[in-house]
Amino acid sequence: MQPPMRTFLPCCLLLCGLLACGAAQAATARCHLIYGGEEWIVDAAPTATPYTVEGRKIGRYFEFKLVYADLPTTGKFIRAYTYGMSSGDPVLIHQATWRPPFDARKDAYGFSGFQYVYEPSKSSEIQYWCQHLP
Repeated sequence: MQPPMRTFLPCCLLLCGLLACGAAQAATARCHLIYGGEEWIVDAAPTATPYTVEGRKIGRYFEFKLVYADLPTTGKFIRAYTYGMSSGDPVLIHQATWRPPFDARKDAYGFSGFQYVYEPSKSSEIQYWCQHLP
């Protein structure tokens, strides 16, 4: 038994609409980090709650947090925070902010350029660069 056409067509249109929405992805910020010969990737999708974003432990002495905020009052921005962890507690040692338009190049170190951050008490170095993936 086949469903009547009047219920089948709206259901089909609804399903197509949901699939189209699922296929559209939001832009992403991606940072490539290098520390102690190892590489990490940290991604961030746009969020309206930037204070809830958690950092990621990188090696023994660093924590890195990437925030891609889309706020109604201040608009979009991407912010990278690097924390030193030598004392056991995170201490902010570097912060960078970028506003649109974000350079979408995948080469030449993206929109951030190649960054070096030094942890002062241990003389450790972390390097990173970030790109915008539309």
